[in-house]
Amino acid sequence: MKIGNQFISLEITCKRSTNVDPITQDTIEKCIKIAMEAHEGQRDRDGNAVILHPLLVGSMGVTDAEKCVDFLHNVVEDTDRTFDDLRNKKIPEEIIEALQLYTHDVSKDYFEYVQQIIDSGNMTAIHVKQNDLRHNIARGKAFGYIDLVEKHEKALQMIEDFLQKIKYSRGCPII
Repeated sequence: MKIGNQFISLEITCKRSTNVDPITQDTIEKCIKIAMEAHEGQRDRDGNAVILHPLLVGSMGVTDAEKCVDFLHNVVEDTDRTFDDLRNKKIPEEIIEALQLYTHDVSKDYFEYVQQIIDSGNMTAIHVKQNDLRHNIARGKAFGYIDLVEKHEKALQMIEDFLQKIKYSRGCPII
């Protein structure tokens, strides 16, 4: 029974941590609009609208928080928008915290950056990076960017090794 109580306690903790500031469908729509405005007119190296990437990555999100962070994941990194801009738009702090972990400081080695996301234990940021890498690998293979594919595959392996190590399933650790 004690083990059962511990499991119930863990389950409640996980539910609370994913609903710190309730994310509604309106929040998701707001995040999509912010991303669309921020990336308006931007093109990637292949001439495609940049917004397609965050929209596709966002569709890979499982939780509402993941979807929001997926949609916004390049807004601060690749535009003139700031975290304060997102706060002013009433984006929940849970999303901003994951975005802060996710946003790459280019002065830091790429694999150190990925490790920092892993070490944070922020499962939203970890899963967003996983989603982003999966899409970047698919795009890289489609357009022949072998060096990027290899780099992203190594980063994805780092994340998947971590998730396997803690036997993490979306939501809560498996006991």
